[in-house]
Amino acid sequence: MNTNKNSQLEEQIFELICYMVTSARNLVSETHLYGPLRLVESVSRLVDVVRGFGVDSPRFHLIQRQIEEGKHSVMESEEKFTDFLENLVMLLVSMMEEEKEKMRRS
Repeated sequence: MNTNKNSQLEEQIFELICYMVTSARNLVSETHLYGPLRLVESVSRLVDVVRGFGVDSPRFHLIQRQIEEGKHSVMESEEKFTDFLENLVMLLVSMMEEEKEKMRRS
């Protein structure tokens, strides 16, 4: 796979991750906390799959690390788990803003 295709694949997968994490955050008030937990767990697993296909991304590593460090907060309290999800969404927002700035400078 050439560099351009790798970049496109990485960006498409990143968009999917953003969708899944944002969905998890929104589900907190709509369903039992198990739904959001499964969504963020699926993101972490997706990162493992992508890595297995040779797509290595510092963004994915950081997202996965945040998930692995925070997902067990669901066992502590709904408030802590919601804060974890909110922080994860904000991390994604900052990553998207950084990417837009990089593209603007190019």
